[in-house]
Amino acid sequence: MLNPSQIILRLFFIFKRKALLFVLVFQISLSLKAAYFEYTPALNECQKHLVSLRLKQADAIISSEILKHPDNIAGYYLLHYAKFYHLMVQQNKVLLPEFEKVHASTLNQIQLLPDNSPYKLFLKASVHLQSAFVKGAFNEYLSAAWDFRSAFLEVNQNERSFPNFLGHKKELGALKALIGTFPSQYNWILNVVGLEGDFDKGLKVLHSYIELDSKEPLIEQQQAEVMYTLIQLNFGPDKKLAWTFYKEHSKDYRQNLMQCYVRAYVAGKCGENDMALQTLKARPTDEAYEQIYYLNLLMGTYLLNELDYSAAIWFKKYLAFSITKGSFKEAYQKLSWIAWLQGDTLKFHTYTNLMIKHSKEMGSETSLMNQDLSKGIFPSAEMLKARLLFDGGHYAKAQLILMKIKPELLPSKFQKIEWDYRCARIYQEEGKLAEAISHYKSCLEKGKEINTYLLPNACLQLGAIYEKMNYISLARTYYEQVDNYSHYDYDTSIQQKAKTNLLRLH
Repeated sequence: MLNPSQIILRLFFIFKRKALLFVLVFQISLSLKAAYFEYTPALNECQKHLVSLRLKQADAIISSEILKHPDNIAGYYLLHYAKFYHLMVQQNKVLLPEFEKVHASTLNQIQLLPDNSPYKLFLKASVHLQSAFVKGAFNEYLSAAWDFRSAFLEVNQNERSFPNFLGHKKELGALKALIGTFPSQYNWILNVVGLEGDFDKGLKVLHSYIELDSKEPLIEQQQAEVMYTLIQLNFGPDKKLAWTFYKEHSKDYRQNLMQCYVRAYVAGKCGENDMALQTLKARPTDEAYEQIYYLNLLMGTYLLNELDYSAAIWFKKYLAFSITKGSFKEAYQKLSWIAWLQGDTLKFHTYTNLMIKHSKEMGSETSLMNQDLSKGIFPSAEMLKARLLFDGGHYAKAQLILMKIKPELLPSKFQKIEWDYRCARIYQEEGKLAEAISHYKSCLEKGKEINTYLLPNACLQLGAIYEKMNYISLARTYYEQVDNYSHYDYDTSIQQKAKTNLLRLH
């Protein structure tokens, strides 16, 4: 039988165990409820560094904030943004495992937010969409499609639960616009839950967000502007609308490297070569900013579009300093063009062979060029000049050169096809649509036995012309003809644009 002291001691230990259990449960309960989302003054300052691509400063602030406020999910979310930006601007697949690790960790942190928070599903959708962009950039379309699907489900559920929440409208608009742009072999993933998009409505939702986002976090404002611009550029009916928009949303490009990068890229793609060069020459170069070696390639490209052969040094800088070899083929190809235009046959062959060596897949145009070279047929220097001037938006100069060429005297069938194609592209940009149609059709007729990207792109451009003229049936016919071609340069891009245009017409 226990004496009173033993009974008291036993009760004390029982009480102590229960008290400890209660404290432990209480602490766990507190930790589960402690997660919250708030941009502190430090994290607002961090966003200024992030949007300008001063990622080292951003990382330092984020690390400090996570240590001070481990329950604030905003720190983890901005860390995901930082890794996303770093990977996308560097295009270095070696960085992918680190990004995936941060991606998984960020999703786990977001899951700690209460279910009644409108931020929970919005943040999950945002990081899933960022992951989809990363996977797509490295051609991992299967994984990208799954992330895309997750983002779609999450943002639509959040829209139903919190229809007045502005934050997720950015993702909602982008997803609606982008559905259908994935390569067709991955459509089954997007169709699993009946994903349906509408390009025009999606862009309108995204644009509406931009018009109302003045109270939104800086990181989301810039991301919305960049997404709207690139979607319009790559999939819209008139890519010049992308330049018109972003020109007005990138006025801080001298201090904001992200704006500088996107502005220069879009300007170049839209034939605004002078503006692209001006932008790159004014780019911020302080060591605080991310080093983007791809900008050297862009600088070389835009100089070459002016027929300025000093462009060679910029391609060599890109080749010397770039960690990734993603655009080595393009750099060596353009160095070979410079050599040829300067009459240096030895360097032309050297750079051409290096271009072939660094090609991940041989494009049909490269094969055709090699076939010509094996017969002793070199590229037409004058047609090459016309092509470069066209890319720089110098349509009149390019046309003058082409008009001096007698196509019947060109030594290869490919060059005869290319002459019609180059003429058509110029007429199209000048608004002389009848002449453009005639040359595109001549290109298709002459190229029946040739496999080159010029032919499917001629179909794509004919579709665009007929759509602009409101001949919808003819436009649809030519968009559909793009599928008749395969295994050519830029096939994914051309096929995606044709597919997007068809979806818009239905």
